Parts: sequence; C-alpha cells; structure tokens
Amino acid sequence: MSPARATVLRGIAASRGEAAGPVFVVREGPAEGGRAAADFDSAAQAVAMRLDAIADQATSRPEGAAILRAQAAMARDPVLAASVRERQGRGENLAAAIKSATDAYADRLLELDDAYLRQRAADVREIGRLLIAEAEGGIGSRLGGLRSPAVVVARDLSPADTLSVAGDLLLALVTEEGGLTSHTAIVARELGIPAVVGLQGAVAAAAGHAGVRVDGDAGEVTFMDSAEPRQARSMTRLIDAASAPVPVLANAGSVEAATSAAARGAAGIGLFRTEFMFMAQHGPMSEDDQAATYARVCDALPGRVVVVRTLDAGADKPLPFLPPATEANPQLGRRGVRLWLGNEELCRPQVRALLRCAATHPRMQVMLPMVGARPEMVAARALFAAEAASLGVGVPDIGMMVEVPAVAAALEAFQGVTDFVSLGTNDLTQYAVAADRGMDWPDDLGVFNPGVLRLIATVIESARRMAIGAGACGEMAGRPEGGIFLVGVGATSLSMTADSIPAVVEATSRLGGERCATAAREALQADSARGALAVLRSALAEA
Repeated sequence: MSPARATVLRGIAASRGEAAGPVFVVREGPAEGGRAAADFDSAAQAVAMRLDAIADQATSRPEGAAILRAQAAMARDPVLAASVRERQGRGENLAAAIKSATDAYADRLLELDDAYLRQRAADVREIGRLLIAEAEGGIGSRLGGLRSPAVVVARDLSPADTLSVAGDLLLALVTEEGGLTSHTAIVARELGIPAVVGLQGAVAAAAGHAGVRVDGDAGEVTFMDSAEPRQARSMTRLIDAASAPVPVLANAGSVEAATSAAARGAAGIGLFRTEFMFMAQHGPMSEDDQAATYARVCDALPGRVVVVRTLDAGADKPLPFLPPATEANPQLGRRGVRLWLGNEELCRPQVRALLRCAATHPRMQVMLPMVGARPEMVAARALFAAEAASLGVGVPDIGMMVEVPAVAAALEAFQGVTDFVSLGTNDLTQYAVAADRGMDWPDDLGVFNPGVLRLIATVIESARRMAIGAGACGEMAGRPEGGIFLVGVGATSLSMTADSIPAVVEATSRLGGERCATAAREALQADSARGALAVLRSALAEA
C-alpha cells in the first residue's frame, strides 16, 4: 500500500544500495550526559583519547580509522591550544574560545591554494564541535540515542559519529552536506551501506515524516508518513566476473574488504592499499604483522591474483607518526614511491613481508605507486632482489602504477624494469589536465577529456608492444562507460570497488570485446568529453 504522503528529494549518490526503514534525525548541538571539562587541555585530551579508542575498535575499517587518528592529532595540536588560550585571555569562555579559534583556523585553510589543506577545514570544524561538546559537558557522539536499525539523516556526520555505533543499526546515511569524497561517503562505502549526500532540505523533510527509502544508486530519497514494516538494506548481488571480456578485480584496503569481494565473486584483488594499515597505527607496522595481513588477504582468494601496492603515503594520506609535510605543494612533493624509498623503516620491512608472503602465495604481485622515473623502479627492484637473497626466496612480479603523464608518454623507457602496469586514472587525470580531482570539475576536465583518453590509449598500446599486462584501477574502471572504453582500447584487467563490479561486468559482457573496441575508437575521435561520453553511453544503452 503506497504512503498517503511522500516527499522525494535528490542528492549525490555516494554509496550504492537501497534501504528502507524508520528515520533517525540527528539533532544539532552536543548530546547531554557528561561532565564539563575543567580546561582546554582536559577537553582536548578527552576528545583525542575517545577518537583513538573508536579507531582502535574500527580495525576492519582502515579508512575511517585513519581519519579518526588524524582528527585526534588535530585535537592535540599545540597551535590550536595556544589560540584558544589567547582568546580566553581576552575574556571569552572556553566554549566560545574553542569555536572562534577553530572557525578562524578552518577559514584560513579554505583560503589556501592547496586542495588537500582546504578539505581539512571540515576536520577542524568537526574537532571544534567535539571540543565544545566536551567543554559543555556533552557526549561527543550524536548517535547515542540510536537503539534500533534506522536510516540516519543529518546536516553532516563525522566518522566518530558513524563508527561509534554498531554497524547493523545503520540502514543508510543521508546528509545535507558533503560530496563523493566527504568522510560520510568514504565511511558509508567502507561499511557497505547506501548513502546520499548533498541533499538540501533533508533534515526538515525527515522531521515531518516517520519513514524513509534511500536509493544510493540514483541519489534519491523518499520520505514517507510511516516506516515500512520490514527494514531492509539491499545486498549487492553475486558477481559473475567470468562473463566479462577481461578479468574484473576488486580494490580493497583491509582483509575484511578483500574477503567480502571474494565471497561476492570478484576475479581477484587488483589493488590492495597498504597505506590504510599504516595510517591506523601509532608507529610503523612490523614486518610480522604485515606478512600475516598479506597472507590473510591471499588466503581469502585462493588461486586468484592479489596485487599489493606498496605504501602510498604523503600528500592526502599523511602518516601520523611521520613529521607533517612542509612542502608548498604536497601533491607534487615526497609521496608514493619517493617517500617510501626515502624511509628505510618503512620500505625494508614491507619488502621482506611481501617476499615472505609471495613465497607461499605464488599469485601475489607487487605494485609501486607514483613512479615518475626509471631509476625509481631500478632502485625498488634492487631492494627486492637484495632482501630476497637474504631470505632465500624468489622475487614476485613487480609492476607500477601509471599516474604521471611523463611516464604515460614514454612507458617504453621502463622496458625490463616493470612486469606489468596499472593505470591510476585519478591522479593521471588531475596531473594531465591540471585540475585537482578533489574538486567538482565538469567532465571536460575529467577522465573523459580527449587528451586523457588518448594518453590512456597510448599507455595500453605501449604495454602491448612491451608484452606486459596493462590494467586500470582508478575510478574510471568502476564506471560502465569507463569500463567499455578501457576494454575497447585493450586493457588486460579492470579493478574497482566491489559494489561497482556488477554494472561494469554486465555492460562489458553484454557488448563484448569487439563492440567495446568500436565504441572506444569512436570515443577517441571526439573533440570533447561530452562527445566521448555520448558515444560510450550510446554503447551502454545498446548493452
């Protein structure tokens, strides 16, 4: 029976899936029930300890845990403490001083040219909220009243909010703020629940309705007078990856994510991100702990390929136990393989752990991020060879990501030092079109830009001449249009988030390799991203 009254709003589809159930509206302001902090140091210590504790419990959610660790470090920032004390000295009470100090800090970040630092403004405001709650005797989490499964609707949500409650209580997330790269979107995808963000008017609509249905694929939210009698969160259907023209693999950042992808039928892991293991630690991860983790990932996918990427830290993924970057532009600074090779305490234990795992898991491969020049690959391979000789084991296949335009334009300069390549289309695109991928640019400055498409085709053709595999593991691979293009120009594998696999498998398998190739050739002739997308979407509609 359809509801008597419904309000339908559309926002940004941030995490796939569908859910329906009662609505839980997150109220603004601190929750009550705590004891007010005596001073800023007490408030900061309490907030940091709470964030660290939540991160400790979120071991299966490495991205969320890493965000919480970074926020805990912000709460302990001595510069922030000095700013608050200065304002208290001018007569502001503790809560007011915290708010004005964090607002001023966030406003300064928003004025900077560096996109990564601008994005940290939201973290600073969230820390301010938590500190004020502590100063006023509130409890940091605003989901403390959530007692049964519901769709959570809020102006915004923090990782501390969502990771502080049992995952089975969260049917879906809906927020008025945020985008595809916001913390709400990241944590929702990691939790495997539907989410719609950037939905203006969501809180007001939720306040006048008892139930809600969320479509995380279409970005549509329907508010209803009554909750549906059976709350349900849809499960992604089993993947028939074998029907695709090329192997379709999953990206993962934890053992649990890899296990889930395996259970759903992914052909393997095309990108296992190791940085999240490090970002959730107070210090470098030990060789033994790393070796055990890599073995667990490989054991979850017996007989299937697992590509482990060496530590890709720096820029937008700082390590809490390393000094913060002081470079003018961290995106062009010491990051990826540059940072890794320059830190013995990071690279050598990881090399040994990977070699130990590969000795018993022959389908494991290693991939290096952000390679910019042949000598970096030569140095990395020498390190692997030396440690393999020390351990008395062989060296697995070692490949590299193609994310730098100079590498893409001259891939054959790497003949003999890379066993395979994988296109990191996110960074390759932003460097090729000089447009930060964290910003909301039009398609003309995205991956379907004609220059980027031709650069991708050049890389894959060069790899074919070198007789090595050329996969893709950026976000382009997870879009049906992108999958069609990549298969069409000869990519030998695609890797993406597990929830993107069904749509890409369906599109490419229905079209087949020959029709994908025809669509790709036509897209390469387009003089605009709009024209290229029109060709690929026409092929998708045909499928």
